[in-house]
Amino acid sequence: MANDSEADGAAGTAGHVVVVIGAGRSGTSTLTRGIQALGIELGNNLKPGTPKNPKGFFEDEELLALNKRLHHAFGLRGTGASLRLIEEDEWQAAFLNEHMQTVIAAIQKRFGAFPLWGFKSGGVMRLLPFWEQVFEQLGLKVSYVVAARHPLAVARSRAKLNALRGVQEKSDLEWLVRVVPYFHLMRRHPFSVVDYDRLMAEPQIQLRRVAGALNLPLTSDVEREINAFGEQFINPSLQHHRGDANEGAERLNPLARDAYRWLHALACDEIAPENPELWRDWARIRSELYAMRHALRHIDFLEDEVERRQTQGWRRLFAPRSNRISQADSD
Repeated sequence: MANDSEADGAAGTAGHVVVVIGAGRSGTSTLTRGIQALGIELGNNLKPGTPKNPKGFFEDEELLALNKRLHHAFGLRGTGASLRLIEEDEWQAAFLNEHMQTVIAAIQKRFGAFPLWGFKSGGVMRLLPFWEQVFEQLGLKVSYVVAARHPLAVARSRAKLNALRGVQEKSDLEWLVRVVPYFHLMRRHPFSVVDYDRLMAEPQIQLRRVAGALNLPLTSDVEREINAFGEQFINPSLQHHRGDANEGAERLNPLARDAYRWLHALACDEIAPENPELWRDWARIRSELYAMRHALRHIDFLEDEVERRQTQGWRRLFAPRSNRISQADSD
């Protein structure tokens, strides 16, 4: 594992970064722990586990905080709930350059000593053009590992944590705005799509798939770590939903259905990443999603309004009685 004294002394930046991306509740944390078994350095400042993810998130706390700060700078609601799409001209905003230099400095400090390192942070896929520029400025070789899970299962898993965000229609929109807009950037790099259910059922096989796609060596040490991951870390009981995979399919957003079919085909090696039909249809899916951008922005506005009014209501409820009387008189 890394230690800060080693990384602080690094003059340059590591040559190869592996980034785990995917929609929330798709197994990105489990998958990130998995790539650690492939010899990919994650650092020693990882976000600890919570009831949401008991075994940990495997996210570097500093990069996580910087990514959240970028979400706030764009005016997005949290790192997952917001639905509005980032417009093309917003990527030219003046604040991005200063933030980019901060992120670059953090990466050089924390990972500059390591030839192969990786990270996962909630919402990176949402802001991928920014991270692509960071990697380009650092001269990194970039590979991606995409966690894929059926949107129906994502919604059921999310509902156990947040009933409103777990509503199928809302969950599908969150899934789409996270996965679709910048997935086409994968074409520039080696990448591997991993199906969550397959990872839980056959972890060793899936990690070897990732290693092959990213051209990572399967040394005896790596094989030992892969086996340990599969035998000691994977626990099927941690799956937040298991059951009829087609339950509620009539409520599934058609765009989410189409996009997931391509991800599933990639995860099952039914098609190659360079398949031209994949990218033609993905362009169609992306175009149809962007046609919804005004409605998505309005949903964010309405949710902000509901949250603001609820907050005001709680403030009134717990305000001193004299203040409540004064407020009632003014109303």
